[in-house]
Amino acid sequence: MKKIQPSILNIQYLILAITSRCNLCCKYCYQKAARDGEDMTDEVLDNALSLIAGRNAPCHVQITGGEPTLVPAKIARIVDQCCAMACMPTLAIQTNGTLLTPELVQLLRKHAVQVGISIDGPPDIQEDIRGKAVETLRGLKLLEEYNIPFRVTTVLTERNILHLDKLVLLLAGFTNSRGIGLDLLVDKGRATSEKVRPASHQDLQKGMRQLVTTLAMVNSRRRIPIRLREFDLLNRRLASHHFCHAATGKSLAVHPSGTLFPCGQTMADPVFSMGTVIEPDIHENLPLTTIRLTSHRCRICPLDGKCPGDCPSRTYYNLDRSVPLVCTMYKALVE
Repeated sequence: MKKIQPSILNIQYLILAITSRCNLCCKYCYQKAARDGEDMTDEVLDNALSLIAGRNAPCHVQITGGEPTLVPAKIARIVDQCCAMACMPTLAIQTNGTLLTPELVQLLRKHAVQVGISIDGPPDIQEDIRGKAVETLRGLKLLEEYNIPFRVTTVLTERNILHLDKLVLLLAGFTNSRGIGLDLLVDKGRATSEKVRPASHQDLQKGMRQLVTTLAMVNSRRRIPIRLREFDLLNRRLASHHFCHAATGKSLAVHPSGTLFPCGQTMADPVFSMGTVIEPDIHENLPLTTIRLTSHRCRICPLDGKCPGDCPSRTYYNLDRSVPLVCTMYKALVE
C-alpha cells in the first residue's frame, strides 16, 4: 500500500479536538469525554495547522473537543494562525454553549467563525441527556445578543425523538437560529454502556413527521428560515457526491495527543489511527472511503439513486443493525 503525505492527500477538512475534557457528561458521548481529559499542546496544534498551511485551495477548520470553550486561548491561537494563511480557511466551532463568554463570542463574530451548538431538545430533555440546560440557553441568548447565527446538532435517541417539535419551538424564539442537523446514535463510547438507546423505527417516523410539520409552521412566520440539514442533503443529492469529506479521504481529525484519524467520530479508535502530526501514516486506500450504506432493500427503495447515504463511520459502528435507522429517517422526510 502506497504511503502518501498529507499535502498530497489534499486535505479540505481539518478537525482539531483541542481538548478531550468536557464540563458535561452526555449519556451517549462516543469519545467518553470527561473532566480529567487532556488539552492539545501548542506544539501539537501548530503542527496540525501546518498540514494545511501550504494549501492554495479552499479548506475548512473545525474546532471541537471535548468542550473547546474550556480552552479559549487555543481557539484564539487557531484563529490567529488561520488568518495568516494564504488559503484563509473557513472556521467553525462545535460547542455545548455553556461556557460562552462575551469575549469569546466577540472573537467568533470578528472572524466569522461558524457556530454549532449541541442541544437535544427542550430544557427538561436537555437536562436529562446532557445537563446544564440553563447554561446552554444562556449561551444561545448571548449569541442572539451579539447577532451571531448558529446551527444546532441533535443526537436522536429514544428519549428525545418525540420531542423534536418542542426543540423547533424553542429555536423559533431565536432570530439567529439557522438550522438543525440530526445525528443518529452511534454505538461507540458511552453509548455502549449507558442507559440510552436508539429511537425505534416507529417513533423515528412519528418524530420526523412532527418535526417537519412544526418546522414548516415556524418557517412560515420567519424572515430567515430554520433549515433542516437532512432535507438539504436529500435536495442536493447527486450520484457523484459522497456523504462527507472523510468518505473521499479529504479530511483529518487531530486528537489532543496529536494522533491522526479520518474523522472526529473515529477519534481514539486504534483501528483508524493514521499516525501523528509529526509522523503521518496515510495511505492511498483510507478506511472510510470504502464504507457505504447498503442494504438488500435498496433496489426496491423509492430513494434508490437519490439517497444521500450515511456517515461512513456511523455505518461502521452500527453495522449490526439489520435495517439502518437512517433509511427510516429519509423515507419519513420525503413522504
